[in-house]
Amino acid sequence: MSDTDIEPTARFQVIAEYRLHTGTERVVLGHIARLAAASRTEPANVSYEFFRDVEDPTHVVILEQYVDAAGFDAHLKSEHFETIGRAEIIPRLAARTVRFYEGTGQRQ
Repeated sequence: MSDTDIEPTARFQVIAEYRLHTGTERVVLGHIARLAAASRTEPANVSYEFFRDVEDPTHVVILEQYVDAAGFDAHLKSEHFETIGRAEIIPRLAARTVRFYEGTGQRQ
């Protein structure tokens, strides 16, 4: 089977950008790490990674990938998103932008 014979697998990509209040970085990053670990156990989660800007420690980017939009919806309804994401992370943010993308996830 060649690369051209492989059927592409659709993916649902979420890219979130967080702006943290100065002085909250350690606490918020700890909560993000807990949320990432729990999210990676979800059946529809393909990956969950987060990165802190090297020049601006209050800027964090989160890259989440799910098998489909329904998988992301299930994530939003999960106990860990409610107790960590909604209750601990989001209220501590100065700003939050979340974008959604669909694609095959294949390298060309």
